[in-house]
Amino acid sequence: MMHNMSQVKVVTVSPSKGFSLVEMLVVIGILGIIGLALSNFQVDVWRQNAAQQSALEAEGELRNTLRQFMHDVRGASQSNTGSYAVELASSAALTIYSDVDGDVNRERVRYRLVNGTVTRGTTKPTGSPASYLDANESIQTMVRSVATATTRFDYFDGSYMGTTSPLTVPVDHSRVRFIRFTIAVDKDPSLPPAAITMTGSAVVRSLKDNF
Repeated sequence: MMHNMSQVKVVTVSPSKGFSLVEMLVVIGILGIIGLALSNFQVDVWRQNAAQQSALEAEGELRNTLRQFMHDVRGASQSNTGSYAVELASSAALTIYSDVDGDVNRERVRYRLVNGTVTRGTTKPTGSPASYLDANESIQTMVRSVATATTRFDYFDGSYMGTTSPLTVPVDHSRVRFIRFTIAVDKDPSLPPAAITMTGSAVVRSLKDNF
């Protein structure tokens, strides 16, 4: 009598192997490269956002400065001491007399390009007879990070028709009737956006001829 013998197969399951040291080092290296790339990307995004925010602030400064400049120039007239409405006219500085605060007296107003900034100084007349003392000047920084190579004042006489070339420097201030102020600002030349340039212009109404 034959007995059926069931055959039993024994399967041996070997324990799974972990990462080897070399594999771990490779994974760590890859993760490090990815982390560095993400970090650099975040820094670039932050710099771009900061640059754009600075550009918006610069635009605001420029608009406010040119608005004030045009107001001052339009109201320029003879000073309390009898000086001409336009006292100084150069490519980097402008001095006029204008009633900037509505008190009838004409303040001395000085715009200057100083160390990469545009400043505006105002001096009230004092004493009798009236005088303008430098010690009484109130100076305000209007614009910062100015690109001085492209920031300038230009002056035109009564013949200006929109395309006429400006008066040559040194300017005879008695001929000035129309003044243009171009300001360029570049918060960080190494990053976009490019320099922001704005221009404002105005007629000296008390001196206008054909305007």
